[in-house]
Amino acid sequence: MITYPGFKNRRHIQDRRFSRRISLKHFILGGRRQELRRTEDKQGLNVVDEYSPALMGLILLLLILSIVDGIMTLHLLDNEALELNPFMAFCLDLGPWFFLGAKFLLTCFGATCLLVVSNNHAFGGRIHVRDIFPAMITLYLMVMSWNAFMYVIA
Repeated sequence: MITYPGFKNRRHIQDRRFSRRISLKHFILGGRRQELRRTEDKQGLNVVDEYSPALMGLILLLLILSIVDGIMTLHLLDNEALELNPFMAFCLDLGPWFFLGAKFLLTCFGATCLLVVSNNHAFGGRIHVRDIFPAMITLYLMVMSWNAFMYVIA
């Protein structure tokens, strides 16, 4: 580093980004941080202010698939199928609208949690959390394919 007379090196001053808490200002006014550039920022829990439109598209597709899966499940249940998930069977006992609402809200909660930590790595750094969304969409498509197969043979 080149220094000049009267130049003060400011790297010894405490970093202004030391606080990792999410402020109310960012929820109201929004932020500009879309990715983490510095190595020290990538330590611990990584939160950004803006997310990519592609990631939001994946989440929207995931929510749509969740609703379609719920409707297909209700249709199969009308044709004498059984709900194997005990929690969703309990929700189903409370009514079809409660079942769909619970399914949608649980999917929203899970997607929101994954979105907040989407810049982190999971399983010892082997998997980037944002890569879980396409895997979840693939699983939903597989479940819906199974539901369609069950409907055909029923």
